Amino acid sequence: MAGAFGVRNLINLDLFTDSYRVTGRALVGAGGIHAELGNPNSKYLELQDTYISRIHEPGDIVASYNLAAFRKDNINFIVLQDRREGIPVGTQHGRSVFTRGRPITTFLTVPSFEITGEILHEGKITPRDILVQSLGSFQPIFAAKASASIHPDISYSGDLILVHKDRIGIFALDHNKT
Repeated sequence: MAGAFGVRNLINLDLFTDSYRVTGRALVGAGGIHAELGNPNSKYLELQDTYISRIHEPGDIVASYNLAAFRKDNINFIVLQDRREGIPVGTQHGRSVFTRGRPITTFLTVPSFEITGEILHEGKITPRDILVQSLGSFQPIFAAKASASIHPDISYSGDLILVHKDRIGIFALDHNKT
């Protein structure tokens, strides 16, 4: 699809709130879903072809809609199977700011979930510095897995999980594991 600002694509994603998982498709531009989440002109993210299930019953769809909107500040995290749909990964002249740096093993929590994976960071390796220096309201976690805290057998994996920084309860790093 072409719009006033260039090509836009529909991407598949899983969005998680405190109690629900929503599977759907979002219309994004060249900056991926990370840019849509950072758009200051809207507090909402719209999804198409949505299927809603409870976190503790992921196989039971409680509702489905052609179009739904979610307040960005109520999103805990988003799971993507391809990082290129979430963030700009680079150009022919260099790597994106999101994919530069050394890999650091991380563990973090948000309401109802524990998330493990890797962050890529240049500079001082402390949780505070990473959260302050990374762009936007969502922290990218690569090669990530989210497990339900109360039901750890329920988990979701993706090439990229974007975690809402304001929803993080625990953020731990192990820069010795890579």
